[in-house]
Amino acid sequence: MATSPTFLNSHNSYLETRLNEDDAILEDEGCLAERKWWCFLLSSIFTFIMGVASVLVARAAKAIFCRRDEDEYSQAELRRQEEEAKKLRLQGQNPDAGGKDGDFMSEAKDWAGELISGQTGVGRILVCLVFILSIASLVIYFIDASSEGVEKCIPWNENTTQQIDLAFNIFFMVYFFIRFIAASDKFWFMLELYSFVDYFTIPPSFVSIYLDRTWIGLRFLRALRLMTVPDILQYLNILKTSTSIRLAQLISIFISVWLTAAGIIHLVSAFSQQ
Repeated sequence: MATSPTFLNSHNSYLETRLNEDDAILEDEGCLAERKWWCFLLSSIFTFIMGVASVLVARAAKAIFCRRDEDEYSQAELRRQEEEAKKLRLQGQNPDAGGKDGDFMSEAKDWAGELISGQTGVGRILVCLVFILSIASLVIYFIDASSEGVEKCIPWNENTTQQIDLAFNIFFMVYFFIRFIAASDKFWFMLELYSFVDYFTIPPSFVSIYLDRTWIGLRFLRALRLMTVPDILQYLNILKTSTSIRLAQLISIFISVWLTAAGIIHLVSAFSQQ
């Protein structure tokens, strides 16, 4: 009994597809034989340490080389002059309270502070955009976490979700530097909750490009951005009474903590199964 060429071609195509799938599985298993999740985690830890160390070094250098004569200006007098200079700058005037470098840094700080405060139209748009992109990044995390395994050997140029998440993280990195400029105390800014969210979500996105693998890691921390919902609703004049604001804060904190705890449990359970 003769076999038709069409049947042979389809059978060969099926065997070739199965062989390719088996080769891909074996290659993935060989890649995951050496786990590199620690590289992603260390990138976040080193980023935090380097940031804090840079702030401390800058403070030490300022204390040594830029110390003012305490007999000439008291701390209260300096604060008073800074407040007056800030008021004049907001009125469009140019105060003669310091050198050009000091004026530039003060203006940059005032600009960044207005930008993240949500008191201006551009500031409200920026705050809302940060929240929307944080939720979108959280959705990408849910998509990646729904598949099996927390670490995968997928080339970055073939991983669409990681490419989108990287674009989001570049925006978050720019927003981090704007917040850093606006911070009155740089050291305590480095220890803020949302700063830690950036430490453990932004650097791993760049590490995944170099390693050609992904690790879902602590990306669930983006859920903590849900706690900014009451502020955004106030900017939009949706929440006006103190009771509604407190209720929204309570609900947002509960949902944020709940999703973060779920992410921790998922990560721990996935490690225990490896």
